Amino acid sequence: MSFNLVVATGWRQERMCMEELYKIGDILARRVKDVWFTGFDGLLTAEVEGDPLEFTRALADLVSSGYYVPRFVLRATPIMVVVKSDLDEVARAASELAAKHIGPNETFKVELKKRGVKYDRLAVIDYVAKGIDRKVDLTRPDKILWIEMFPTRTGLSVITERDNFSLMRMRVGSHGGGGSVP
Repeated sequence: MSFNLVVATGWRQERMCMEELYKIGDILARRVKDVWFTGFDGLLTAEVEGDPLEFTRALADLVSSGYYVPRFVLRATPIMVVVKSDLDEVARAASELAAKHIGPNETFKVELKKRGVKYDRLAVIDYVAKGIDRKVDLTRPDKILWIEMFPTRTGLSVITERDNFSLMRMRVGSHGGGGSVP
């Protein structure tokens, strides 16, 4: 299983979210290859064709336009690389992504979502961040190193706030793309 998208929905809404995700893929003309249950309520992983960052940006634009507003897809986070949930592997992947996607003069912060793992959240963040030779800014970073950690697999991305689709942010009109949804 190789995923490039993590999708959040309401509790016990996974099946309807799955169907809606396929529908959104059809609307965007970006095929959703597969969707998997994670074993955690309200959380799915998926594999979309092409760049997952483009998929989440297109989804935000779709909602901003008012053409389609999802009922079950509440958040969609693009994933650039998936590794085994081993701290050394996660730190190595994070360092490689940061070197490639965070400029020398850009700031970053680490955002960790962990489920079903016994690692301490702050210890993981500290371990990963110390391997990245960039300045940290926790309030207004240029980039976010996003980590989605599950018991066996961990997904990582370097994104901006706009790249992480959130229906709730769209509704209040604070999403980077603009307009609010009525």
